[in-house]
Amino acid sequence: MQFDAPSITIKFDIDQKLAAIQRQRAFADAAKNGYLVAFAHMYFPGVGHVRKDGNHYRWIPVPYTNDATKY
Repeated sequence: MQFDAPSITIKFDIDQKLAAIQRQRAFADAAKNGYLVAFAHMYFPGVGHVRKDGNHYRWIPVPYTNDATKY
């Protein structure tokens, strides 16, 4: 995901202009509402939050533990 520059597109974005707009909307919505999100190509655990940081966004991963007694 393009957290530093949501307007950057790649060849897999069929409609690059629309992809950039939608990515910006998705990041803004996730940051505003504090959604817990998951990304397939993010480092483990791949689950976290998106935070607005100036003109771009940051990935905040959730803390991970494999200790089942914590739950």
